[in-house]
Amino acid sequence: MDATPFELHILGPTELKGSRLDPDDANLRQPKRIALLSYLALETTDGFRRRDQIVGLFWPDLEQDAARAQLRKALFALRESLGPEAVISRGETEIRLDANSVWCDAVALGQHAKALRWTEALALYRGELLEGLYPEGVGQEFEEWLADKRKALRDQAARAAWECSRIEEERGDRKAAAVMARRALGLTPDDEEGVRRLMALLDQHGDRGGALRVYSDWQVRLKAEYGVEPAPETRKLARKVQAARKGESHETPPTQQFLAPVQLPVAPAAPPRQPRATPRWAIPAGAAFLLVVALGVVAVARETGRGGGTPPASVAVLPLRAIGDPALTSAAEGIAEELTTALVLDTGLTVRSMARARDAVADGGDVDRIGWRLRVAYLVDGSVQRGAGRLRINLRLVRSTDAMAVWAGSFDEEDGNLVAMAQRVAAAAAPAIAARLSAP
Repeated sequence: MDATPFELHILGPTELKGSRLDPDDANLRQPKRIALLSYLALETTDGFRRRDQIVGLFWPDLEQDAARAQLRKALFALRESLGPEAVISRGETEIRLDANSVWCDAVALGQHAKALRWTEALALYRGELLEGLYPEGVGQEFEEWLADKRKALRDQAARAAWECSRIEEERGDRKAAAVMARRALGLTPDDEEGVRRLMALLDQHGDRGGALRVYSDWQVRLKAEYGVEPAPETRKLARKVQAARKGESHETPPTQQFLAPVQLPVAPAAPPRQPRATPRWAIPAGAAFLLVVALGVVAVARETGRGGGTPPASVAVLPLRAIGDPALTSAAEGIAEELTTALVLDTGLTVRSMARARDAVADGGDVDRIGWRLRVAYLVDGSVQRGAGRLRINLRLVRSTDAMAVWAGSFDEEDGNLVAMAQRVAAAAAPAIAARLSAP
């Protein structure tokens, strides 16, 4: 950074600095030229890029000759302001930005993260990539590129914040660790695993009230924006934190009494009767009554799932959560239905219907409670999220006894034909889930 004559800051407010830079230079006031300079800084660190690829991003509505003429004009303006060595050409087809001429904060963030210099990486993230910059006339591909880069850099900054939190915790500075964890969660607010991580950190250091507030805020947000409840493992963690506040054991869940005790009527005293011979095979009336009650208890327990046992290769697909857009609910339901159908086709599995799964989730409770209601050893849950014209589907196979995830898969699909998309995801995920359920 010290050796480069120009500094390009594009994380947060866009700014170009340099001792040789004319503050009144009109060449760099156009948003599209700043966007082009930023693209070259991020995409040519590992090599050259073809001109025809670049013109398709920035001038998609022009004919090829006219678009290439606009690119030449923009490159001339950049070289005039930054020096002829700033943009390097290789023939008439490829160009790149000289990293020795222009330092870029977004590039440096990635370099620090790769080198595990987490504090330096986090310090560079001042906001979204090209925040407040709206170049006119760019193509859809550029918009998608920008969205993907923004997410990637935001995720890198969030990881850096989590690592800084870990470092502060190892140093014994619990307050700083919590501050870094909150910043990490602020960068990726839809990361439910991050919610649990922050809750666990606060609870571990005695701030159980803070952990429960994090859960409450997350629960309210999910309900208000997406109409869903937190994941079962998140609810289970909140129960454990709440139990500790009440002085209950973390390890022992509250017991439930599913059958009321049988109250036998007290018969009035009867006059003594003379004993008579009883066949050896006869069962006394009281014993017979108790036997009938015991058999009834066993039958009820089997009916509710306690007594019948849980098949080891049994699974239910829970309703998937639509993250960020309620309109994705239909896509989430379609994927769950298709996945259930695909698993049913495997004769070695016991699969519960979607209707039963919906009812069990509607009744509330954490993973083990839902698994107990459905009498399955495993549950599949997950989410659907939209980004840059594509859908990201995250699926997990969770063991119902302890909420341990034993398999996970992510699928990126085009945001188009929802039926075909759901069938593709189910076709890819069902064999992996079945193989995991069939494993010893």
